[in-house]
Amino acid sequence: MRSLIPWIAIAALSATGLAEAHAHLHSSTPANHSRLSVAPKTVTLEFEEPVQLTALSVKKAEGEPQKITSLPAAASKTFSLPLPAIDAGTYVITWRAVSDDGHVMSATIQFSIKPAASSATK
Repeated sequence: MRSLIPWIAIAALSATGLAEAHAHLHSSTPANHSRLSVAPKTVTLEFEEPVQLTALSVKKAEGEPQKITSLPAAASKTFSLPLPAIDAGTYVITWRAVSDDGHVMSATIQFSIKPAASSATK
């Protein structure tokens, strides 16, 4: 039994660490590093646990960020928000959120939209 005590202590500490884990982004649409043929009308962020979304913007590689100002007031695991009209090019979505434990997290999602195929024939 005495040989089990260190292992029980390690297991208890490990479980405590899991309880203190912070929320993370589970998935996004558009996905990070995706190449799209059509411009998305919305961005969807899905987190592992409810968070309060505090900032969201989209920026074309050579442009100024466009802030999305219609952020929901309530915490949620999933957010789907409209994007401004965008055209072909490379974009970065930047987001910031606060989890229930007060931890602030932020990240970027990069995606590109390929130019429409030319309708001219040779």
